[in-house]
Amino acid sequence: MDRRSERQRQAKDPLARYLGAVQAELMGIFWTRESATVRELRDDLHRGRRRKLAYTTVLTLVSRLWQRGLLAREPEGRGFRYRPAKTREELLAELSDELINRLFDDFGEIALARLDARLGPLEPGQRRRLAQAARKR
Repeated sequence: MDRRSERQRQAKDPLARYLGAVQAELMGIFWTRESATVRELRDDLHRGRRRKLAYTTVLTLVSRLWQRGLLAREPEGRGFRYRPAKTREELLAELSDELINRLFDDFGEIALARLDARLGPLEPGQRRRLAQAARKR
């Protein structure tokens, strides 16, 4: 039922599981740099990478991230300078909320019952850490 590729589903990074490895890598560069043009981003992306991506490929990936609201942009020269629209933590929290909302919308009370069943066996320390992580949001 999951339309993501096997590789994407098995990624260690939750962002890569959602966006794909290359788009997650691009977002990582943006969070490190704070802003970049497509050319600057492509140069950073190519450091330590055997397989190089064409400028137009990077431009397409950046455009998709911008269209999804993950990047903001302002004109610079003949192109744009892009910056992340939210922090990594904000994005992961937003994606988590979206998945939870979809789960409850699609499955209602049974989803809540299954979630309760999954949380039941947790150790008290694990429950505290989960509660703290939820409050940070």
